[in-house]
Amino acid sequence: MTQLIRALCVFTLLLCTGIPAASAHDASIKSMAGIIMHLNHFPSDSEKHELEAIASDEHVTPGERALAGALLRMQHTVEGEDSAALRALAVDKNASQGERELADILLGIHHHPSVNDQQRLKTLSD
Repeated sequence: MTQLIRALCVFTLLLCTGIPAASAHDASIKSMAGIIMHLNHFPSDSEKHELEAIASDEHVTPGERALAGALLRMQHTVEGEDSAALRALAVDKNASQGERELADILLGIHHHPSVNDQQRLKTLSD
């Protein structure tokens, strides 16, 4: 009986600590999807502040940090090391579906997202 109670306590603790992390993850993906949806050549100053906050958040994943950084440095299109990092992220089976989707979308953007990309972003931001 004691083992059952311990197991339930551990399960409850894991559940309680895992939910905020999942919520933070969903929030950063939604936030970046919203920024990309309305992107016009590069993020605005207020959007850059939001991206800096995501990039410095200790609870985000390395993929989310890479996405936020690439978006911060974006000027019309993603280039250089950011492009290589996003190509790797787009095919990383350990990354979340949202991270892979945002990486794929960002890699295809030239100045602003296409109509098709905006539909994909809307799904991610809902």
